[in-house]
Amino acid sequence: MAHNNHMLVAQLSSLRIRVLANRLGCDTELARTVHDRLAAKLAEMIVAQSRILAADRVLAAACGTEDEQDAFFDLHHDQTAWYETWLIEPVALLDDYLVDDLTNEYFDFRTGEWHHRDGEVPIALPVPAGQLCGLAKIIAEIEDVSGARFTVENVYYSEAEAEAAWWESTGANPDEIFTVTGTARD
Repeated sequence: MAHNNHMLVAQLSSLRIRVLANRLGCDTELARTVHDRLAAKLAEMIVAQSRILAADRVLAAACGTEDEQDAFFDLHHDQTAWYETWLIEPVALLDDYLVDDLTNEYFDFRTGEWHHRDGEVPIALPVPAGQLCGLAKIIAEIEDVSGARFTVENVYYSEAEAEAAWWESTGANPDEIFTVTGTARD
């Protein structure tokens, strides 16, 4: 197991350097923000893998001693923490949302409150790969290497916010599009 963890630490470190280097070419605040958050997440992943490696070394040193069982449980704890943190749910790199389908509620991360879910709110819209300045390919490679999944989405907590964002992304003006020109005569 340690061999795979060593390789994963090396790969994640390399990918983190690529993310930081790719950030230098970003021309938008959105892209820079996602690059920064991904670099921070990769640093956390590297620390978690380093903990697993350290626990594995402690277990090897404790083999045949009275500390072996404790060392085994420490290693198991670190491996379980890795699994639960990085492999169960996708990791949000921009906005995050939480929906409880059982109670039909959602958690608004902006306000820190739970709300009854009416309709399709919250609305999560993926950020197009073209707006990430080449980061989408690096994210795909990280997902392939680590097994972790990442999301880059804008989350809107009302249909009005989502619609306003859509109009902004198209560059169109709804007042101009829906302006009635001329008069209708019977």
